[in-house]
Amino acid sequence: MAEQESCAQTVEPTQKEPAFKWVPYEPVGSLLRVSHTSCCGRFEWASEGGHFFVLRSTDDGGYEETGRGLYRQAIDVYVTLAERHRAEHLRRGERPGSDTFLKGRAWRG
Repeated sequence: MAEQESCAQTVEPTQKEPAFKWVPYEPVGSLLRVSHTSCCGRFEWASEGGHFFVLRSTDDGGYEETGRGLYRQAIDVYVTLAERHRAEHLRRGERPGSDTFLKGRAWRG
């Protein structure tokens, strides 16, 4: 339970990191695909209607999205958020959950 509570914290950027604008998720196509979920389920890598983006749940049971666009743009946003989330766990002395997108990141180019 404590892990779930700690994972609900908002990822805040440092001065050198970009901030991400989160907007309410509004379905665009008829099929939403979530192909990856980060540690604790904090962020979800999704695609819909030819666009890719990152989702996160809200306290009211809905979703917000950020990084909507082409694959490269959106995957960079996802990896940045997932890396920050992992770093938060490490700063708190916690062991972060496994995230396959963060293993062997060389493919990001």
